[in-house]
Amino acid sequence: MLGVGKTHSFMNISRTRKSGFTLIELLVVIAIIAILAAILFPVFAQAREKARQTSCASNLKQLSLAAIMYVQDYDETFPTGLQQDWWDCTWYRLVTPYVKNVQVFRCPSDPLTGRTDASWAGPRLSYVSNGYMNWDGSAWSVLGVMGMSQSWMGRTTQTNAGISRPADTVLLAERHHVWTGASGSYGNVLMWGPGAMVTGVNWWDGSGSPSLIPDGTRAVTAANNPTGRDGSILPRHTGKANFAFADGHVKAMEPKQTNPDGTAANNMWLADRP
Repeated sequence: MLGVGKTHSFMNISRTRKSGFTLIELLVVIAIIAILAAILFPVFAQAREKARQTSCASNLKQLSLAAIMYVQDYDETFPTGLQQDWWDCTWYRLVTPYVKNVQVFRCPSDPLTGRTDASWAGPRLSYVSNGYMNWDGSAWSVLGVMGMSQSWMGRTTQTNAGISRPADTVLLAERHHVWTGASGSYGNVLMWGPGAMVTGVNWWDGSGSPSLIPDGTRAVTAANNPTGRDGSILPRHTGKANFAFADGHVKAMEPKQTNPDGTAANNMWLADRP
């Protein structure tokens, strides 16, 4: 009987030992978890960025509708992008009465922080108007939609009738947020008014705001260089940026797609192109 009891006791001990993990089994489990994490973390990051891109697109949709409502109230004329050098005279201030939440002026993927008060530089914006302009031989004129209003300018903004292809004409876009000037993280226009627009004029010299439109014919430059193919539009959403068009719709595109070959016919920043 004692022998039988001992045998039974040894069997219980053996069963107890088999119920745990061996070191090899534990390492295999850890390896599987590591592999799954390596696979899923990028997926989670992409999903988070996609959510931010969607939120940014919603912001631009609201802003484009605000601009269109302004047009309906002001004789079918779009607001000017800038009337003077101060933020209080930018398109942002003109369309603010038509939006319910000023947070729509800020993209959730914009990494820089800035003031939210109403000081001379104003709260930081993540978006710029299409203020593309050019010299016509006698004066600077706005060829985009919401441009600069100055005494030395010819045409300063557009009417609804002046936009030949509203579904293919940029109204608002995501601005470049990397700037080397002093206090570059402050203000809606990186410290002064012209930064509220993209004008196509290269004012970026370390003390001004990036302002070139994209151009697919330019040489490839380092990432985030506002004089490269993407110009002053930063593709912060997995290689794309959100654009609001003059008819109110919003689309995510590679910036260079808005001006792929440098021709007027395919330049989405030209309001009256054929």
